[in-house]
Amino acid sequence: MKIHLWGTDFRRSSAEMRKKLAIALPERQGKLKNIISLGFQDIVYLWTCNRVEFYTTAEDYFSDTRPLWLKVLNHFGLTEEDYYRGYHFEGKSALRHLMRVASSLESMVVGEPQILGQLKGALAFNRENQLPIDKHLEQCFHLCFETAKKVRSETAIAEKPVSVASLGLKYLVSMEGEYPLKKAVVVGRSPISLMVLQWLKKNRTEVPVVWVNRSTEVLKSYPEFQGVELQSLENFLKGETTFSHLFTSTSSIEPIFKRSFFEKLGRDKKLVFDFAEPPDVEHFVLQPVRVIHMEDLMDEAKTNSLERAESVAVAEKMIEAAMRTYCLDQKEKPILRDFNAIEPEFLKELEATLLLIEKEVPEEFQSRVKKIAEKLVKKNLHLSREHLREILRRVTSEETDLISGI
Repeated sequence: MKIHLWGTDFRRSSAEMRKKLAIALPERQGKLKNIISLGFQDIVYLWTCNRVEFYTTAEDYFSDTRPLWLKVLNHFGLTEEDYYRGYHFEGKSALRHLMRVASSLESMVVGEPQILGQLKGALAFNRENQLPIDKHLEQCFHLCFETAKKVRSETAIAEKPVSVASLGLKYLVSMEGEYPLKKAVVVGRSPISLMVLQWLKKNRTEVPVVWVNRSTEVLKSYPEFQGVELQSLENFLKGETTFSHLFTSTSSIEPIFKRSFFEKLGRDKKLVFDFAEPPDVEHFVLQPVRVIHMEDLMDEAKTNSLERAESVAVAEKMIEAAMRTYCLDQKEKPILRDFNAIEPEFLKELEATLLLIEKEVPEEFQSRVKKIAEKLVKKNLHLSREHLREILRRVTSEETDLISGI
């Protein structure tokens, strides 16, 4: 079986295009079933602030999945031109890309920790919602999880963790002279929202915090709710809560906060951080309100990538080593499996041959001949087995395209 994928990210497409590919969580199960019915064996859907990807398996590496991806884009109201605003990988290239994504090498902020959890969540969604997933594709995901964990533990890529949220908070600190932090509102319960809450509690203990969500009851299951005011999104949108800073990161497909919302809040200066993609805050110009969108953090993200270039180079070598081990293992398995199936039959024949000693060899020589036979078996059978395995490994490495398991 072969792994195939189509996706697009912040480098190749606009936020507006990625918004069209967004599937709200309540609708995700049904929509993925519809996509699978287009002709796929399975689909794993990854959605993050800066990328959207679809993973699947095909019969083999040579399967042409492009027509299926065009059907997917048409399903979302996109065109054939949009296909080229993304990337389409197959086989080893697809596996390598997945490993790079899991290790955060493809993230806008290299080294950010959220992507691994998002990938695990994408895989778990299939299992929890009885959506099909081929065992080979699932195996590839688990390999990527293990590799990403190794990259984070054995390189400096995870030192001084950096995320989109941390870039925004760094910006907040630099702007406190112009926008004093008097009262903060955090919207949503995404990992980014939780990070902002944790930072505020640790670094701005004197600042009152309001945590806003569609449902406030669900917030009480998080330890971050201690010491903060909870408010429903419905009530907050009435515009009666004053604040100096707003941090929002939800999975809403449409903007939650529009110009009219901020116009109700008066003329006080406000600094707004929109960490959502698609944006939670529509683009507008309103003098007392400054909105920081994801694209405004790109320069900081590029600096971050340069600072981590050495760790990225080490991580890439680790990924290639994991790829090599996995691919060689997959290549040798079919032949070694056949050999292992034959081996017990061969041993039965050997035992039958040893029994003939009693019939064909004079009694006074039987004990000695048996010992010689056992020594020959012990010396040559096991050694020859390993020798045969080595030969099989060399043969299979020369026949990569014919018996590759990816």
